[in-house]
Amino acid sequence: MLKNLFTLMLVTLSGIILIFVSNSGLQAAYNNECWVVSGGDTIWKVDSNDGKAFPNTITIPDVSQVEAVEVDPKTGIVWIAVKAANTVYRYDTETGEFKPVTVKGWRPQKLSINPVDGTVWGGGIDVVNKVSADGNTILATIKGVYEPDVSVNTADGSCWVTDSRGQKVSRYSAEGTLLTVPYTALKEPKYVSVNSKTGNVWATDPRGNDIVKLNANGQELLRITDIIDMPISPRVNADDSVWLVSGNNTLMKLSADGSKLVEEPAGVVVTLISVNPKDGTVWAADQLGQNFTGEVIKFSAQGQKMIANPIFQPSYVSIGHWPTQ
Repeated sequence: MLKNLFTLMLVTLSGIILIFVSNSGLQAAYNNECWVVSGGDTIWKVDSNDGKAFPNTITIPDVSQVEAVEVDPKTGIVWIAVKAANTVYRYDTETGEFKPVTVKGWRPQKLSINPVDGTVWGGGIDVVNKVSADGNTILATIKGVYEPDVSVNTADGSCWVTDSRGQKVSRYSAEGTLLTVPYTALKEPKYVSVNSKTGNVWATDPRGNDIVKLNANGQELLRITDIIDMPISPRVNADDSVWLVSGNNTLMKLSADGSKLVEEPAGVVVTLISVNPKDGTVWAADQLGQNFTGEVIKFSAQGQKMIANPIFQPSYVSIGHWPTQ
């Protein structure tokens, strides 16, 4: 995928120094890479086969509170949420363009990309904004949702949104209109992941030790309570099974009916996982790891540990979610 020629670029943007190396070409569609947020101020791009860093790793030395990074598996466009700057950055790996999308009071923390049209939904402190593929326009805004997680359905462009303070999980249209009666049977819903093939969604409430599966209309299909401790970071599969992390250190896979398929030690303090849509492998960000400085870990589709590479305090991993790809 990488070309022989790499260009080192230095960009000054709003008083922030951004250093990155960009390749001059890019394959369209999924490009076998995993993006990692390290220490809140550095973004690593690693090969999904061996976990080693690519030469065109991005570093952001003067920015704190990098919350999330997501790659569009269709175009290779990378979106970066920087909470402190009220900004989501659009990074074009082909041209090297680094574009800020800034909204006052946004404080973005979560991202979900729709590869069908390249748009991205960004959940902030109490608002969700939908950004156009070129980064020029805010297409929709959802207000009054506290620390929302977001998960876009690629089949129809709708987006599921959590509201932990309002104790709600809701589905919105591509235009930001509420489509469902909010699901309110959770104490503090923090995470959500939708299956674009079935329209069903998994949501987790770490505080209440609850996991629910809802249909496209927001009606409860399944509920698991006080069996799995502090469930976080659900990642739904095409067959309606779901990967998640329990108690910050156990990797679990549940079947479509909630039965345990995998339960394996995942690390020390795992904050997030990401699933490779091509081969079903799972990547985990472990903030401590074996040496207590941090690791990024790759698991097989059966939950067996394959790779554990040291990366300083990783908090976020993205390998290009696209359930229908």
